[in-house]
Amino acid sequence: MKLPQILQHFPHAALIISSDSMRANFFLVGGDELEGLDGVAMPRELRQDSEGSFTSSDGSRVAGPDADIDDAPRLKQFARRIAERTERLVRDHGIAHVHLVMPAEIEHVVSSSFATDVESLVGFRRHLDLMKEDPLTVVRRVLEG
Repeated sequence: MKLPQILQHFPHAALIISSDSMRANFFLVGGDELEGLDGVAMPRELRQDSEGSFTSSDGSRVAGPDADIDDAPRLKQFARRIAERTERLVRDHGIAHVHLVMPAEIEHVVSSSFATDVESLVGFRRHLDLMKEDPLTVVRRVLEG
């Protein structure tokens, strides 16, 4: 898709990664073009029925079936998938810059998963959850600084 004139601030190919804790989208921007390249998804594990739920004996505390799930292993695996996909896209498209738009807790896990050569390409880091926004809004927010 064509970028509006006001958003044409990417003279070299740049990769924008927009993510939340379960999905990530990859956008290639450069010159006056914006292209959606790829996506990664890794939803949380859902428990069947009431496995893992409990109610205290006096009824004062109740926890749902997902209360005891430690999400750290899933987040690490999700971050690794993002890093692998990023490394492949950087090679395949000659990416000069990588920009991250994701909540801080996700960005830290993703950044630590990048290879050194990809980490050196990271420019802007915006700690926002823009997964429900259109790609032009994501680009606009990257440029707002």
